[in-house]
Amino acid sequence: MPYRARMVGVRVAILFSLLLAACPGQRTEPPKATCTKVGESCTFAPGKLGLCIEPVNGGALICQSQH
Repeated sequence: MPYRARMVGVRVAILFSLLLAACPGQRTEPPKATCTKVGESCTFAPGKLGLCIEPVNGGALICQSQH
């Protein structure tokens, strides 16, 4: 096998192993149950995403369902 072809194979193997090793470390934080800022994600109900909004009549922020 020519040298250049071997080097391409080695580079592909190294890149693949680096990408594979990086994936498990990417954890996302689940949405919060309470709202602290307009526009942030929240948990409307178990398994249901919501968005923090300001009610029309004022008052505390609420989590509105996005489903």
